Amino acid sequence: MTDFTAFDRRSFVAGSLALGTLAPHIAQATTVPHPASNGWGQPLAVVDPIRVVLVMNLVVTCSAPEAMGPEPRSKDGLRGEFWPIVGGRFEGPGIRGVVIPGGADFPVVRPDGVEVIDAFYRLRTDDGVTIIIHNVGLTYPSADAEWPRFRLTPSFTAPVGKYDWLNRAIFLSTLVETPPEMALASGPGQNDRLIQVFRVD
Repeated sequence: MTDFTAFDRRSFVAGSLALGTLAPHIAQATTVPHPASNGWGQPLAVVDPIRVVLVMNLVVTCSAPEAMGPEPRSKDGLRGEFWPIVGGRFEGPGIRGVVIPGGADFPVVRPDGVEVIDAFYRLRTDDGVTIIIHNVGLTYPSADAEWPRFRLTPSFTAPVGKYDWLNRAIFLSTLVETPPEMALASGPGQNDRLIQVFRVD
């Protein structure tokens, strides 16, 4: 797993306010028609374009990685280490709160060499609701060897009520380097990652 650089709460809120500025632009993203044939001799065209809307900035703080054990190979590949989750914050329109310590990212390198991210942990909203998040995705090579690209598919389990919209949508997310003004990590070996969560419309 790539190591992440090490925001106080006030600067996180300031950074999160940018969400309202970013979302209208990000929401315009759609699938671009591909010039290949559709199998009937006609160019492919998007009939029902997919749109994504940024719904949450999520900064997760991890401690230093820990070894899985003396035999890191498992049925699905190499699981050499895991990243304990020790805190974090999240915020979006109508939702904000903290990452509950506990849970972890359990990456695995498959036999074909692809690294899979597999993180499972909990969020607690500022009004006291606990939400489970399971974020799974792939690592893609990048021109910048120091920072690969990540594309993930988070799923949420929220109780019936204010936040159960999280149960009724498909989400995608990216995982990028945390801007300095949003950094939370403070202890020895701690590191942050910024996860931007998009709802697929």
